[in-house]
Amino acid sequence: MLAKNYEDCELVVSMKLCGYGVVVFLLLSMFSGAVHSQNIYTENFPPYNYQVDGKLVGLSSKIIQKMADEIGAEPSISLLPWSRAYKFAKERKNSGIFSIVRVPPREADFQWVGPIETVNMGIYTSELNAIEYSGGNETRLEQARQAASIGVQRGGAAEKILMSMGFKNLYHSATTRKAILRLIDHRYELLALDENYVEYILKAENIPLSRIRRVADIGEFNLYLAFSNSTPIDVVEKWQQALDTIKSRSQLENDELTN
Repeated sequence: MLAKNYEDCELVVSMKLCGYGVVVFLLLSMFSGAVHSQNIYTENFPPYNYQVDGKLVGLSSKIIQKMADEIGAEPSISLLPWSRAYKFAKERKNSGIFSIVRVPPREADFQWVGPIETVNMGIYTSELNAIEYSGGNETRLEQARQAASIGVQRGGAAEKILMSMGFKNLYHSATTRKAILRLIDHRYELLALDENYVEYILKAENIPLSRIRRVADIGEFNLYLAFSNSTPIDVVEKWQQALDTIKSRSQLENDELTN
């Protein structure tokens, strides 16, 4: 009888230990799965994120991949039109978007990781435009406010920023690449874009930089990786920690090179 009770006790203990093990395993799997099952969206925005022969490349893309390697994640990254990428990243759990400028109208839509890069935005016109923009930057911005129209990407950072600066003459374009080509032909009076993006598109189209001129500065703005508010905070923090680690390591390497 004693032996039987002992065997029963041993069986109960084994079952409890097994149960605890299953619980721990499931918890670890859930957390690991949250990190590994990230859906991250981006747009075609060279030189920060774009595709070459079906492979995602660019300044921001490289940093995102380094962050993923740092935490051992294998996110699914999809290149979509900006409006769709923004919608999916905002509404879907375990979803993110890059490269996105952090501006007040977007603040509450996401949990932010960054900054990962910086853009330098300005207002451009065609060399064919006879209007002279002169004086200080504020004077030139005021001239731009009086222009017939300024092309901006629909839902893009330039739209949000210029609206906050009191611009009411914005013309929305779905594709900024086509908008640049229309600007060169003076079909748009002005266009608001990032400096590096403009230079990249002109070079890709074999168009001299002299075909356009910058008439006013909008400013420098940081780019981020942003996650939906339904994404677990622990996951977001892991991505931020990965970025901080990468930056610290890079700074240390730079210090060693200069010493």
